[in-house]
Amino acid sequence: MNKVIVIVGPTSTGKSDVAVKLAEIFGGEIVNADSMQVYRGMDIGTAKPSREDFAKVPHRLFDICDLTERFSAGEYAKRASEVIKEILKIGKLPIVVGGTGLYTHALIFGFFEEDTIDKTAEQCLKKTASVMGTAYLYRFLEKVDPEFAEKINPSDTQRILRGLTFYFSTGKPLSSMWNKTRPLLEEVEFIVIGLNADRKKLYEAINLRVDKMVTAGLLNEVKSLYSKYNDRELHPFKAIGYRELISYIEGEIPLTKAINEIKKNTRRFAKRQMTWFKNKPIKWFEVDPLNKKIPFEEIKDYIKIELEK
Repeated sequence: MNKVIVIVGPTSTGKSDVAVKLAEIFGGEIVNADSMQVYRGMDIGTAKPSREDFAKVPHRLFDICDLTERFSAGEYAKRASEVIKEILKIGKLPIVVGGTGLYTHALIFGFFEEDTIDKTAEQCLKKTASVMGTAYLYRFLEKVDPEFAEKINPSDTQRILRGLTFYFSTGKPLSSMWNKTRPLLEEVEFIVIGLNADRKKLYEAINLRVDKMVTAGLLNEVKSLYSKYNDRELHPFKAIGYRELISYIEGEIPLTKAINEIKKNTRRFAKRQMTWFKNKPIKWFEVDPLNKKIPFEEIKDYIKIELEK
Protein backbone atom coordinates (compact mmCIF):
# COMPACT_ATOMS: atom_id res chain seq x y z
CA MET A 1 0.00 0.00 0.00
CA ASN A 2 1.33 3.43 -0.90
CA LYS A 3 -1.77 5.52 -0.36
CA VAL A 4 -2.41 8.16 2.30
CA ILE A 5 -5.75 9.66 3.30
CA VAL A 6 -5.82 13.38 4.07
CA ILE A 7 -8.86 14.97 5.72
CA VAL A 8 -9.12 18.76 5.58
CA GLY A 9 -11.73 21.46 6.06
CA PRO A 10 -12.69 24.24 8.44
CA THR A 11 -12.77 23.85 12.19
CA SER A 12 -15.81 22.24 13.86
CA THR A 13 -16.81 20.09 10.86
CA GLY A 14 -16.00 16.75 12.51
CA LYS A 15 -12.68 15.87 10.85
CA SER A 16 -11.30 14.03 13.88
CA ASP A 17 -14.44 11.91 14.29
CA VAL A 18 -14.31 10.86 10.63
CA ALA A 19 -10.60 10.08 10.92
CA VAL A 20 -11.09 7.77 13.91
CA LYS A 21 -13.96 5.89 12.24
CA LEU A 22 -11.98 5.45 9.01
CA ALA A 23 -8.95 4.27 10.98
CA GLU A 24 -11.04 1.65 12.76
CA ILE A 25 -12.53 0.35 9.50
CA PHE A 26 -9.44 0.41 7.28
CA GLY A 27 -6.77 -0.37 9.85
CA GLY A 28 -5.29 3.10 9.94
CA GLU A 29 -3.18 5.33 12.13
CA ILE A 30 -3.90 9.04 12.51
CA VAL A 31 -1.27 11.69 11.77
CA ASN A 32 -1.89 15.16 13.13
CA ALA A 33 -1.90 18.16 10.75
CA ASP A 34 -2.99 20.84 13.22
CA SER A 35 -0.27 23.37 14.06
CA MET A 36 -1.42 23.82 17.67
CA GLN A 37 -2.13 20.20 18.56
CA VAL A 38 1.60 19.50 18.41
CA TYR A 39 2.00 21.41 21.70
CA ARG A 40 1.80 19.67 25.05
CA GLY A 41 -0.83 21.00 27.44
CA MET A 42 -2.93 22.74 24.81
CA ASP A 43 -5.79 20.27 24.91
CA ILE A 44 -9.17 21.92 25.35
CA GLY A 45 -8.45 25.05 23.33
CA THR A 46 -7.16 23.11 20.32
CA ALA A 47 -9.97 20.49 20.45
CA LYS A 48 -7.39 17.73 20.74
CA PRO A 49 -8.80 14.19 20.40
CA SER A 50 -10.21 12.69 23.59
CA ARG A 51 -8.51 10.00 25.66
CA GLU A 52 -11.09 7.58 24.31
CA ASP A 53 -10.14 8.41 20.73
CA PHE A 54 -6.43 8.11 21.50
CA ALA A 55 -7.15 4.65 22.92
CA LYS A 56 -9.14 3.47 19.89
CA VAL A 57 -6.44 3.92 17.25
CA PRO A 58 -2.80 5.08 17.22
CA HIS A 59 -2.30 8.85 16.95
CA ARG A 60 0.97 10.40 15.76
CA LEU A 61 2.52 13.89 16.05
CA PHE A 62 0.36 15.04 18.94
CA ASP A 63 2.02 16.53 22.06
CA ILE A 64 5.50 16.54 20.55
CA CYS A 65 6.56 20.12 21.34
CA ASP A 66 7.04 22.31 24.38
CA LEU A 67 5.43 25.75 24.13
CA THR A 68 8.87 27.37 23.87
CA GLU A 69 9.75 25.40 20.70
CA ARG A 70 9.23 26.69 17.18
CA PHE A 71 7.68 24.21 14.78
CA SER A 72 7.48 25.21 11.13
CA ALA A 73 5.57 23.76 8.20
CA GLY A 74 8.87 22.50 6.82
CA GLU A 75 9.70 20.71 10.05
CA TYR A 76 6.19 19.27 10.08
CA ALA A 77 6.59 17.94 6.53
CA LYS A 78 9.83 16.19 7.47
CA ARG A 79 8.41 14.63 10.64
CA ALA A 80 5.09 13.65 9.03
CA SER A 81 6.86 12.08 6.04
CA GLU A 82 8.95 9.88 8.33
CA VAL A 83 5.89 8.88 10.35
CA ILE A 84 3.93 8.04 7.20
CA LYS A 85 6.78 5.85 5.95
CA GLU A 86 6.77 3.99 9.28
CA ILE A 87 3.00 3.44 9.11
CA LEU A 88 3.14 2.21 5.51
CA LYS A 89 6.03 -0.10 6.35
CA ILE A 90 3.91 -2.00 8.89
CA GLY A 91 1.04 -2.29 6.43
CA LYS A 92 -1.25 0.30 8.01
CA LEU A 93 -3.12 3.18 6.36
CA PRO A 94 -1.90 6.70 7.28
CA ILE A 95 -4.77 9.12 7.82
CA VAL A 96 -3.61 12.74 8.01
CA VAL A 97 -6.15 15.05 9.61
CA GLY A 98 -6.11 18.74 10.44
CA GLY A 99 -7.10 22.19 9.33
CA THR A 100 -3.66 23.77 8.98
CA GLY A 101 -3.37 24.31 5.23
CA LEU A 102 0.33 25.19 5.39
CA TYR A 103 1.04 21.80 6.95
CA THR A 104 -0.91 19.67 4.49
CA HIS A 105 0.45 21.71 1.57
CA ALA A 106 4.04 21.20 2.74
CA LEU A 107 3.42 17.47 3.18
CA ILE A 108 1.75 16.89 -0.20
CA PHE A 109 3.62 19.35 -2.40
CA GLY A 110 6.86 19.85 -0.49
CA PHE A 111 8.62 22.88 0.95
CA PHE A 112 11.78 24.83 0.33
CA GLU A 113 14.78 25.57 2.52
CA GLU A 114 15.29 29.26 3.21
CA ASP A 115 19.05 29.55 2.80
CA THR A 116 19.17 33.24 1.96
CA ILE A 117 17.40 34.73 4.97
CA ASP A 118 18.87 38.07 6.09
CA LYS A 119 19.20 37.84 9.88
CA THR A 120 19.53 41.63 10.15
CA ALA A 121 16.18 42.09 8.43
CA GLU A 122 14.65 39.51 10.75
CA GLN A 123 15.90 41.32 13.86
CA CYS A 124 14.72 44.71 12.56
CA LEU A 125 11.26 43.29 11.88
CA LYS A 126 11.09 41.81 15.37
CA LYS A 127 11.92 45.21 16.85
CA THR A 128 9.26 46.81 14.65
CA ALA A 129 6.73 44.25 15.87
CA SER A 130 7.55 45.03 19.51
CA VAL A 131 7.09 48.77 18.93
CA MET A 132 4.33 48.99 16.30
CA GLY A 133 2.53 45.73 16.96
CA THR A 134 1.67 42.67 14.91
CA ALA A 135 -1.29 44.33 13.19
CA TYR A 136 1.04 46.93 11.65
CA LEU A 137 3.29 44.25 10.16
CA TYR A 138 0.31 42.27 8.91
CA ARG A 139 -0.98 45.29 6.97
CA PHE A 140 2.45 45.61 5.37
CA LEU A 141 2.46 41.90 4.52
CA GLU A 142 -0.92 42.33 2.81
CA LYS A 143 0.72 44.84 0.46
CA VAL A 144 3.86 42.85 -0.44
CA ASP A 145 2.44 39.30 -0.34
CA PRO A 146 -1.39 39.38 -0.30
CA GLU A 147 -1.67 35.68 -1.21
CA PHE A 148 0.32 34.59 1.84
CA ALA A 149 -1.36 37.16 4.10
CA GLU A 150 -4.81 35.92 3.13
CA LYS A 151 -3.98 32.41 4.30
CA ILE A 152 -2.61 33.12 7.78
CA ASN A 153 -3.98 34.45 11.04
CA PRO A 154 -3.50 38.26 11.30
CA SER A 155 -2.26 37.66 14.86
CA ASP A 156 0.27 34.98 13.88
CA THR A 157 3.43 36.98 14.53
CA GLN A 158 5.74 34.07 13.68
CA ARG A 159 4.39 33.56 10.17
CA ILE A 160 4.02 37.29 9.50
CA LEU A 161 7.68 37.78 10.41
CA ARG A 162 8.62 34.79 8.24
CA GLY A 163 6.78 36.22 5.24
CA LEU A 164 8.25 39.69 5.61
CA THR A 165 11.75 38.42 6.38
CA PHE A 166 11.70 36.34 3.22
CA TYR A 167 10.44 39.30 1.19
CA PHE A 168 13.15 41.67 2.48
CA SER A 169 15.83 39.00 2.10
CA THR A 170 14.98 37.98 -1.46
CA GLY A 171 12.77 40.68 -2.92
CA LYS A 172 10.18 37.99 -3.67
CA PRO A 173 6.90 37.12 -1.94
CA LEU A 174 7.02 33.87 0.02
CA SER A 175 3.93 32.62 -1.81
CA SER A 176 5.87 32.71 -5.08
CA MET A 177 7.90 29.75 -3.84
CA TRP A 178 4.95 27.42 -3.31
CA ASN A 179 5.12 26.08 -6.87
CA LYS A 180 8.88 25.53 -6.72
CA THR A 181 8.94 22.65 -4.31
CA ARG A 182 9.31 18.88 -4.46
CA PRO A 183 7.32 16.53 -2.23
CA LEU A 184 9.19 14.32 0.22
CA LEU A 185 6.88 11.39 -0.51
CA GLU A 186 7.04 11.14 -4.30
CA GLU A 187 6.03 7.47 -4.37
CA VAL A 188 2.90 8.06 -2.30
CA GLU A 189 -0.59 8.76 -3.63
CA PHE A 190 -2.60 11.21 -1.51
CA ILE A 191 -6.37 10.80 -1.37
CA VAL A 192 -7.61 14.16 -0.13
CA ILE A 193 -11.14 14.64 1.15
CA GLY A 194 -12.68 17.74 2.66
CA LEU A 195 -15.61 18.39 4.98
CA ASN A 196 -17.63 21.47 4.09
CA ALA A 197 -20.69 23.03 5.71
CA ASP A 198 -23.29 25.71 5.25
CA ARG A 199 -21.67 28.85 6.62
CA LYS A 200 -24.54 29.83 8.91
CA LYS A 201 -24.71 26.38 10.48
CA LEU A 202 -20.91 26.24 10.75
CA TYR A 203 -20.79 29.55 12.59
CA GLU A 204 -23.52 28.42 15.00
CA ALA A 205 -21.63 25.19 15.61
CA ILE A 206 -18.45 27.17 16.29
CA ASN A 207 -20.24 29.31 18.86
CA LEU A 208 -21.56 26.21 20.64
CA ARG A 209 -18.15 24.58 20.54
CA VAL A 210 -16.53 27.58 22.20
CA ASP A 211 -19.16 27.52 24.94
CA LYS A 212 -18.43 23.83 25.52
CA MET A 213 -14.69 24.53 25.69
CA VAL A 214 -15.27 27.18 28.34
CA THR A 215 -17.50 24.82 30.32
CA ALA A 216 -14.87 22.06 30.00
CA GLY A 217 -12.26 24.27 31.70
CA LEU A 218 -10.52 26.25 28.96
CA LEU A 219 -9.87 29.21 31.26
CA ASN A 220 -8.13 27.01 33.83
CA GLU A 221 -6.04 25.44 31.05
CA VAL A 222 -4.91 28.87 29.84
CA LYS A 223 -4.23 30.08 33.40
CA SER A 224 -2.11 27.02 34.13
CA LEU A 225 -0.03 27.33 30.95
CA TYR A 226 0.35 31.09 31.26
CA SER A 227 1.49 30.89 34.88
CA LYS A 228 4.07 28.27 33.85
CA TYR A 229 5.56 30.17 30.91
CA ASN A 230 4.53 33.78 31.68
CA ASP A 231 5.34 35.00 28.17
CA ARG A 232 2.42 36.02 26.00
CA GLU A 233 4.74 36.44 23.00
CA LEU A 234 5.25 32.70 22.70
CA HIS A 235 3.88 31.51 19.36
CA PRO A 236 1.34 29.05 20.86
CA PHE A 237 -0.16 31.83 22.98
CA LYS A 238 -1.13 33.62 19.76
CA ALA A 239 -3.59 30.81 19.07
CA ILE A 240 -7.30 31.59 19.17
CA GLY A 241 -8.73 30.93 22.59
CA TYR A 242 -5.42 31.47 24.33
CA ARG A 243 -4.61 35.05 23.37
CA GLU A 244 -8.11 36.30 24.21
CA LEU A 245 -8.14 34.64 27.63
CA ILE A 246 -4.64 35.92 28.37
CA SER A 247 -6.02 39.41 27.73
CA TYR A 248 -8.72 38.65 30.31
CA ILE A 249 -6.18 37.25 32.79
CA GLU A 250 -4.11 40.43 32.39
CA GLY A 251 -7.18 42.52 33.21
CA GLU A 252 -7.42 44.07 29.76
CA ILE A 253 -10.92 42.87 28.87
CA PRO A 254 -13.88 41.28 30.71
CA LEU A 255 -14.40 37.51 30.47
CA THR A 256 -17.61 37.90 28.45
CA LYS A 257 -15.80 39.96 25.84
CA ALA A 258 -12.93 37.46 25.72
CA ILE A 259 -15.34 34.61 25.00
CA ASN A 260 -17.13 36.62 22.31
CA GLU A 261 -13.77 37.45 20.74
CA ILE A 262 -12.87 33.75 20.66
CA LYS A 263 -16.10 33.02 18.80
CA LYS A 264 -15.60 35.87 16.35
CA ASN A 265 -11.96 35.01 15.67
CA THR A 266 -12.74 31.31 15.23
CA ARG A 267 -15.42 32.17 12.67
CA ARG A 268 -12.90 34.32 10.80
CA PHE A 269 -10.37 31.50 11.01
CA ALA A 270 -12.87 29.05 9.48
CA LYS A 271 -13.37 31.47 6.61
CA ARG A 272 -9.60 31.68 6.02
CA GLN A 273 -9.37 27.90 6.08
CA MET A 274 -11.93 27.65 3.30
CA THR A 275 -10.00 30.28 1.33
CA TRP A 276 -6.86 28.17 1.66
CA PHE A 277 -8.51 24.94 0.49
CA LYS A 278 -10.43 26.62 -2.32
CA ASN A 279 -9.58 25.37 -5.83
CA LYS A 280 -7.42 22.56 -4.45
CA PRO A 281 -7.82 18.96 -5.75
CA ILE A 282 -10.12 17.87 -2.93
CA LYS A 283 -13.19 15.62 -2.90
CA TRP A 284 -15.71 17.56 -0.79
CA PHE A 285 -18.47 16.15 1.39
CA GLU A 286 -21.23 18.32 2.88
CA VAL A 287 -21.76 17.98 6.63
CA ASP A 288 -24.18 19.52 9.12
CA PRO A 289 -22.01 20.36 12.14
CA LEU A 290 -24.88 21.91 14.04
CA ASN A 291 -26.83 18.64 14.08
CA LYS A 292 -23.75 16.37 14.00
CA LYS A 293 -24.70 14.89 10.61
CA ILE A 294 -21.85 13.49 8.53
CA PRO A 295 -22.37 11.36 5.38
CA PHE A 296 -19.97 8.75 6.72
CA GLU A 297 -21.18 5.86 4.56
CA GLU A 298 -20.64 7.99 1.46
CA ILE A 299 -17.17 8.93 2.66
CA LYS A 300 -16.32 5.33 3.51
CA ASP A 301 -17.45 4.07 0.09
CA TYR A 302 -15.42 6.75 -1.69
CA ILE A 303 -12.30 5.87 0.31
CA LYS A 304 -12.79 2.16 -0.35
CA ILE A 305 -13.02 2.73 -4.09
CA GLU A 306 -9.94 4.96 -4.11
CA LEU A 307 -7.92 2.45 -2.09
CA GLU A 308 -8.84 -0.40 -4.45
CA LYS A 309 -7.84 1.47 -7.60
